[in-house]
Amino acid sequence: SLSYAPFEGGGHPDVDNIPTVTRIRTDLRTLAPLTRAIRLYSSTGGVELVPPIASEFGLKVAVGAWIDKFADRNEREIQAAIDLARQNGNVNAVVVGNETIYRGDQKIEDLIKLIQRVKRSVNAPVTTGEIWNIWLEHPELAASVDFIAAHILPYWEGFSETQAVDQAVIIYNKLRELGINATRQLAKRQI
Repeated sequence: SLSYAPFEGGGHPDVDNIPTVTRIRTDLRTLAPLTRAIRLYSSTGGVELVPPIASEFGLKVAVGAWIDKFADRNEREIQAAIDLARQNGNVNAVVVGNETIYRGDQKIEDLIKLIQRVKRSVNAPVTTGEIWNIWLEHPELAASVDFIAAHILPYWEGFSETQAVDQAVIIYNKLRELGINATRQLAKRQI
C-alpha cells in the first residue's frame, strides 16, 4: 500500500487546498499500477472523494481520521471516516489518528475511546498510526486495535541505509510479540 494525500503546495485543506475529482482521478490512475491499496490521513477537506474514485481503479483504501487537539474537527473526522467505511466497499481499514500520541494531541485513554467508538460503528479493522516506540510504551493501545500500524523510521533514528532493514526487522519482531501478548490479554478478559 502507499500513503496518499491529494494536496498541492502548502495550503491547508480546511481553507484553500481542496483537491478536485480530476486531480484525484489523475493521481490514482498513476498510482494504480504500482499498488493495490492506499492509506489516507484524513476524511474531510476533499479527501472524502478518494474512496469512490479509488474503487474505479480497483484500489482498496485505509481511511484515515485526522485527530488533533480540536474536538470539533475530531468529531467531523470521526464521523466522516465512519461514513466512508460504511458507504464504500473498498475501505479495508480505518486509521484513527496519525502520530496523535507522539505529537501530544491526545491522551492514550482518550484516543482509545475514539478507536472503540469507530470499532463499534464500522465493519472494517480499526487501528491508529504511531511511531513504533509508542506501541511498546503503551501496550493498552495495542490491546485496543485490530492491528498495529507502526511507523518504523530507521533514517530518523540515525541508522544508515545498510542498517535500516535489519533495524526494521528488529522492531517488527518486538511489535509482533507485543501483538501476540495483547491478543492473549484480550482473550483472558473475554473468558
